[in-house]
Amino acid sequence: MHGLTGRMKVLNPPALLKRLFLVLAMVAGVSVQAHAGITSLKKGATIALPEFTQLDGTVLDQNTFKNKPVLLEFWASWCPYCARQNAYIQKLHEQLQDSDMQIITVSIDKNMTAAADYMAKHKYTFKAATFTPQVKAAFGEIKVIPLVYVIDKNSIIQEIIPGEMFEEDVMEMRKYVK
Repeated sequence: MHGLTGRMKVLNPPALLKRLFLVLAMVAGVSVQAHAGITSLKKGATIALPEFTQLDGTVLDQNTFKNKPVLLEFWASWCPYCARQNAYIQKLHEQLQDSDMQIITVSIDKNMTAAADYMAKHKYTFKAATFTPQVKAAFGEIKVIPLVYVIDKNSIIQEIIPGEMFEEDVMEMRKYVK
């Protein structure tokens, strides 16, 4: 046991409980990324990304994302799970800002001033857009937040991740940078 001390990772109780739940769900045969009812989109499907209107009103057209991997997150300023995850998204954004991966987030807030104030308060610099009719047409009604899509450079959905992600899981998204 003495020799293992340097390699053991200590998890805090909430993280330990969350991991235990995920393991139990997998053992019971429940998919933790089950998409039924969350989205009509499926992993492996091709998606045409719409243009995105950022919180400041600027528009990101489809060419912004052409031939680039994209991490897309849906969130809201009032969501405590999003608040924790967005800190990890910011860290990933800072690490990847010189790469070809595009990180775009979409606020589902009804009040875009609240979303913009949230971004300013936390000093987030990742791209943040509004939930426009074009975004809704592409992704459907958002029923779970946070909700992350990872789309490869060929516009194929590689991951659909509903719910809060651990920091190490967000950082693992670096694997899509080529």
